[in-house]
Amino acid sequence: MIFVSIIHGLYIIFILNYFKTKYNFAHPITYFDNKLLYHPIGKSNRPSSKVCKLGNILSWGLALFIVVRGLFIYQNMYISIIRKLTLIGLIMAVILSMLNFNVIVYLIPHFIIEYLYIKYL
Repeated sequence: MIFVSIIHGLYIIFILNYFKTKYNFAHPITYFDNKLLYHPIGKSNRPSSKVCKLGNILSWGLALFIVVRGLFIYQNMYISIIRKLTLIGLIMAVILSMLNFNVIVYLIPHFIIEYLYIKYL
């Protein structure tokens, strides 16, 4: 369980901080001129990150939560609290990822894993 949590956390950090692509799923309605919320819109000539600084920052907290949760599950501690926190985290991740449709696509595996945690934990 700890190994899976570490891989899951590393995926979150990689995809939201270091993954670069030319293609963009973001809709122009999600364009923000704010430094914290800015992410590119449209196809680019060079691969670049399509995630805003807020997404970069929050990815580290989400990855930390996933790893710590894995440790608690491994120890079989606070399972009911973990289930509730996982549900809250999933709802917050879905809502915040709607600021950038790229993040929704990137986090589909995360959403599936979190749903399975909530259902079978």
